[in-house]
Amino acid sequence: MNFFEDNKFASFFFELENGESLRLNYCLQANSLREKWLNEVKTYRSQDKKWYNLKISNKDRSHLNKLTKRLNYIIKNINNSYDFEILPSLDGVRDISRKKLNHLHELFEEYGANPLLYKGESTHNFWLDLNEWIHITETAMETTGDVFPQYSALVTVYPPYPGRRLEEKDKLFLSTDFSWGQLFLGYNTLGKDYLSAAQDDDVRVVTNNQVKVQQMYSSEVWLCFQEKSFVQKNIEMQFYKWYETVEQEAKEIIPVEDLNVLGLGRYYLGNIVIDDDFLKFHPVENDWYFDSRIHRRWNREVFSQIKRVKDIKLSDE
Repeated sequence: MNFFEDNKFASFFFELENGESLRLNYCLQANSLREKWLNEVKTYRSQDKKWYNLKISNKDRSHLNKLTKRLNYIIKNINNSYDFEILPSLDGVRDISRKKLNHLHELFEEYGANPLLYKGESTHNFWLDLNEWIHITETAMETTGDVFPQYSALVTVYPPYPGRRLEEKDKLFLSTDFSWGQLFLGYNTLGKDYLSAAQDDDVRVVTNNQVKVQQMYSSEVWLCFQEKSFVQKNIEMQFYKWYETVEQEAKEIIPVEDLNVLGLGRYYLGNIVIDDDFLKFHPVENDWYFDSRIHRRWNREVFSQIKRVKDIKLSDE
């Protein structure tokens, strides 16, 4: 049973805003997903035309002005690809709201995720950027100076297509314990699942039958640096409270009677290694496992400075 016992590691290398490098090492759990993900990374990296892609949420409310400009830049480029103004622009920071962002996401699902309305690779990439920057902006809106910065990053070896289908046994490793330093498979799906719909209070995506539960995986991986919750089943409780408040039409659609179909969570891969780089920032190792103040400070001072991903190295290569 060496397949389930040997330690394996993945290292991610990033460039910071000041030009310095950051290495994050993860110990990969020997579950049913580990070898699948490792093989996907190796396969994509063997291709001639491959590159690393980073989609990151590491901004707070002080960045909303820049985020608005970024969204408007994407909106302008998408509108230029059509014969009419398909997306409304944001009129400055004061125009940003959860309702406006949900509307933009609705238009993304209606047009950007519809293969019949494909307008070429460039426009397709702008649609993908719109989806990602909507989520970045949503996180930034909720991140003020007095709250924990709920940061995370998606790292992918491109092109990540077509991906491979998850197996039923993989659902054993679905987790909603999104804690600082954990590593998960990326969602790897266009659209929202039930968990995202609840978090965004987006009932429309349910009643329009646009919910997309993850069925595929690829090289995409999610580096989570959110605050650890010491409340059991906290995410499930939030979802349950949301479910109890939605209209009856949505309740009849949400498959709470079949948790296998509901598919709450993300697929767990491993956990960060507290190495010398972390100990240079704060020298007491035990604090890294229990003290959220250290996590908060590292998020704001280090993770917020990540600019791009440079490389991924695997221990079994």
